[in-house]
Amino acid sequence: MSYDPLSDTSQVISSVVFGPNISRRLGYVLGINVLPPGRAICTYKCLYCPLSPMVEWPGRVGGWPRASSIINALARALSEIGPLQRLDALVLIGNGEPTLHPELSNVLLGVRKARDLLAPEAKIAIFTNSSLLHERGVSEALSTADLVVAKLDAVDMDLWRAINRPYEGLPGLSYVLKGLLDLSDILSSSGSDLVISITFLEVVGRGLSNASEGHLEALASFLSELGPSQVHLETPLASPSPDIRPLTREEVAEIALRLSEDLGEDRVFVLVGTTAPIPVRLLKASRCLRQGAGSGRAELPEAALDLLTHGPGARTRIRILEALSKGKMNCNQVAKAVGVSWWSAQRQLERLLEAGLVRTVAFGRRTLYAITPTGLSALMALRAGARGLGLPTRLL
Repeated sequence: MSYDPLSDTSQVISSVVFGPNISRRLGYVLGINVLPPGRAICTYKCLYCPLSPMVEWPGRVGGWPRASSIINALARALSEIGPLQRLDALVLIGNGEPTLHPELSNVLLGVRKARDLLAPEAKIAIFTNSSLLHERGVSEALSTADLVVAKLDAVDMDLWRAINRPYEGLPGLSYVLKGLLDLSDILSSSGSDLVISITFLEVVGRGLSNASEGHLEALASFLSELGPSQVHLETPLASPSPDIRPLTREEVAEIALRLSEDLGEDRVFVLVGTTAPIPVRLLKASRCLRQGAGSGRAELPEAALDLLTHGPGARTRIRILEALSKGKMNCNQVAKAVGVSWWSAQRQLERLLEAGLVRTVAFGRRTLYAITPTGLSALMALRAGARGLGLPTRLL
């Protein structure tokens, strides 16, 4: 199969392996399209999916790439890329629902073998719409991945049908929810992570929204029972249909704060635009920042903001703060997360320490670095374009 480095997940992919791309969640990734190349096949026709007008229902679809062909294509791509680019993840995603593949278990086992040999530091991730998790063998196959990103837009039957528009051959929503609970148990046993992805929107003219208070209560109750590693709240990157109104980032932020009361602020994240997942604790810092600034602008030390907006290394320092906003790290981990040398990371950390944007934390004989409240405020000020800085959010 051909390897097309310019393919993108917003269009029908004509190759088996594509990328490397930059993932909001995972960093530098290589995509693996296990669907028949050039065709979009799915169990859903989600209102917000740009591929939905082209989606074929599963039925008796032929032309599936063999597991051996997929692994051979992956091995060739990894051999070419390995010396040039360190990969953070290998991701099964593409033109539809990857769990439809008739050899899913063999595909994932083969991907793991190729990863172990050619890209041992990369995680194996798979994106699924969760519709087939009730089928025997699907959840077991997914347990070989390091990370499963599973879709769950609704826990209400009417909303599920209106937003996801499932294939008529599927059983009801209860099977989806039961499949997610089973998958969570299996992944927990295997040491893998489950991330739930929820896209919030309003169905225009029908009075339906998965952001209604009643649905949010039911959603929070189910997620509390499910216990995923993380919950990612999203809005459509674009609105391909006049039948939907994507929620604003402010509305999604409020939902995130609401859900974090039940799930904990360390598990709830917001994905807006092309930025990395924003943790709720960062949103709370932003709210405190806005409430404490009478002028509506961030009042931060001049030197701190100058450090992040001027001079060599400013962008690296921003990326370091973004990495530390997700948790404490040592210098090696910071360098790896940001993609710089150890010496460069150490030099920039020293400058951030002097400005009070990060602090050190003793951990045995090692030194960890953590972002300070001032650092969080500075990061949110940059996101909000404080002082008219207008920095592109994709840098964060």
